[in-house]
Amino acid sequence: MSFKVIKSSFLSTVQDYGRLNHGEHGMSQSGVMDEHAYAWANHLLNNHFNDAVIEITFGGLQLEAQTDTFIAVTGADLDFKINDETAQMWHGLQIHKGDVLSWGNPKIGVRAYLAVKGGFDTPVLFDSRSVNLREHIGAKLAEGDELSYKGFNETTYRFIPPQYIPNYNQDITLRLLPTYQFNEFSINQRDLFFNQNYTVTNANDRTGCRLSGAPISIKKERMISEGISYGCVEIATDGLPIILLKDAPSIGGYPKIGTVFSLDLARLAQRQPNTKLRFELMNIHEAQKQRKKFNEFFEISF
Repeated sequence: MSFKVIKSSFLSTVQDYGRLNHGEHGMSQSGVMDEHAYAWANHLLNNHFNDAVIEITFGGLQLEAQTDTFIAVTGADLDFKINDETAQMWHGLQIHKGDVLSWGNPKIGVRAYLAVKGGFDTPVLFDSRSVNLREHIGAKLAEGDELSYKGFNETTYRFIPPQYIPNYNQDITLRLLPTYQFNEFSINQRDLFFNQNYTVTNANDRTGCRLSGAPISIKKERMISEGISYGCVEIATDGLPIILLKDAPSIGGYPKIGTVFSLDLARLAQRQPNTKLRFELMNIHEAQKQRKKFNEFFEISF
């Protein structure tokens, strides 16, 4: 049971929930960039929350089904088609041996997710199937690759209420949890940070997202590198924010004003360059409440 890669793309990789327990060894978290779209893709097929999917960035991928199975495609609208016919997203679909799945140019968003019934059965490296090119763990999909999956005969799949299908064209507000260094920024520095619209630049990938805007004046003094986390917002020496994402290194030496709420990072993962965004403070108790609700619905547990 497998898919064959007919045409490779700019960047398509196998990802699961992530490599969560190896930060102490200097490894990135890795995993899917858009947790919301990923969770729904597996949920639609009644998969386990950690089943591996294909993350397709900016389209261009073509796959041929080698057996009958069930799939779900969520996330960005990359002109998804089956046998050159536009196919439904955010819904469970039955496909048959010989069907060709293709993703074209992006219409809305950046990353689409292909889930298959039972999840993709690729090698587990350091407790995860997630590919991390920066750390040379796995490789992006290439023409001729065979992608096996576990497969089940069960035909049950779910649907998604329309209100949970996001609009990736909207500007966004990212909710920020302050770090221990938050109060080291002056009131004027914080006011500038929270009261402006930043712009997503072209320097935006799985490692991090650089923003442009009015720079914060900071002292150009050297810091000792320390542990950093997914979603951390560093203020670089040019006074502009860098949001650290899934393949970011585990240590860094810029001052950190806060950490973006994890569920908001999924929305950032779908924004193309020139998108406007703002930051606002978030209460830790509200963050925990929303995170718990999300985890319980999708049965996420470690």
